[in-house]
Amino acid sequence: MSPFRRATKRDYLLALAVSLVMIAAATGFVMLGDRYTRSHPPAAAPADLCSAIGIPVFERLVPAAARVTEATYSSGGDAACYYITRDSPPGNDGYGLLHVRLLRYGGFFWRSGTARASNALDHVCDGPAVAGQLHDATGLGDEACAADSDEGPGGTGASSVILRRGADVIWIDYSRHPATTAQTQQAVVDVAMAALAGVP
Repeated sequence: MSPFRRATKRDYLLALAVSLVMIAAATGFVMLGDRYTRSHPPAAAPADLCSAIGIPVFERLVPAAARVTEATYSSGGDAACYYITRDSPPGNDGYGLLHVRLLRYGGFFWRSGTARASNALDHVCDGPAVAGQLHDATGLGDEACAADSDEGPGGTGASSVILRRGADVIWIDYSRHPATTAQTQQAVVDVAMAALAGVP
């Protein structure tokens, strides 16, 4: 006698019922997750991140500072401000750049915006920034990482910091010539503090 018995109508109906229950449960899970996501959107970024941080900050840190309009924007929970040196006065070889980006995270399928921002920070802190390989840093926001480099006396200095405050991630890249690591480190701390104070 065959070890496989013939499927009955009852077996088919039972399998169909189990399948329908599983589909309904999966659909309910997706619908509830979608409802959570829609009810926990990211906060809107400032309409002008440059102004929120303070345009004088950019003008002080970047020689002959000029806004890079094509890289300065605000859209939903994402905003950026970018200044570079343009048209330095004759005899002044100083130049620099300062780029700040804000990303705001909302909830997604029962994961809070804060948890998602922390995960994003962990991911980007494993890689490089303008100033080199990032490493853990303290004293800015809830958690942070940073990188620094310079070319020695009279050379270019660069510092980067990425920090999280709640569901916000703020990325700062700064480079200036001539400058030392100590100078660019202090500059990014100043920018970070201005961003934390100026961005609600």
